[in-house]
Amino acid sequence: MKKFKTFQLPPQCLSPLFFLLFLFLFISCETDQVSEDTTQSSKSDLSKAPRSSEKTNTFYGPAKQLGDGVLRSMVVMKHDGTPESIGLRISEKVLEGLPDEERNITLELSNKMEGMAFDHIDFGWNPHGHEPPGIYDVPHFDIHFYMVSSAYQNNIQDPVLADILPPPSFWPATYFPTPGFVPAMGKHWLSGLADELQEGGVFTRTFIYGSYDGEFHFYEPMITLDYLREKGNEQIAIPQPGAFQRTGLYYPTTYSVNYDAVKKEYLITLENLVLR
Repeated sequence: MKKFKTFQLPPQCLSPLFFLLFLFLFISCETDQVSEDTTQSSKSDLSKAPRSSEKTNTFYGPAKQLGDGVLRSMVVMKHDGTPESIGLRISEKVLEGLPDEERNITLELSNKMEGMAFDHIDFGWNPHGHEPPGIYDVPHFDIHFYMVSSAYQNNIQDPVLADILPPPSFWPATYFPTPGFVPAMGKHWLSGLADELQEGGVFTRTFIYGSYDGEFHFYEPMITLDYLREKGNEQIAIPQPGAFQRTGLYYPTTYSVNYDAVKKEYLITLENLVLR
């Protein structure tokens, strides 16, 4: 059973229109396959992410089953070796037959990936949501893109180390840390401008950062089941820090949630990568 703590939203994150005073710490918180995209996209491809005018290769990790479907990680690389995006494809049937209990699935990344900041992806299903009530207590998915190994992640157990924050110069714009931490995950950071934290706002999708022992180590899109079922296409900017702790790697500046009507798959991607 997960434990949650209350905390007060920092005054600098509020405006006269904001009413939220208290929030709880929360969390849900084989052989690679390759396909090649051509330089021109057909109309049926317009819902795909990422989009590029250059030829790319898409490398997939092993498929994992959830519900009545499968999901797998994917990495898109340009032919010159430059990474373009990282994410996952989720078959539409995953949303059918979802279990009534929480599930977390670790997705391995292709060994063809080079230059990206990420090591693996954890895909979490929360059928009843989690605290705080009235905000995140709806069925949703937590998708952690970890920048550390699974072994390191599993050793995230020390509350003292969890409370060591990264230097402020590395904090993403608009973000603040929540108290406490989640074992095998870390401390979670919220944006004071997140839609669901505004007066009358509703949680549909949001973006979270995670830290431990003075370093940011995961990116996390959190997306409701109902939002995916709408089969829409949206690209959202990721608030950026002023500096990066791990340099010489490619980091995303946007994330997208898309539906591929041809393949009947959902795509969740971190994209528009920039070398830091």
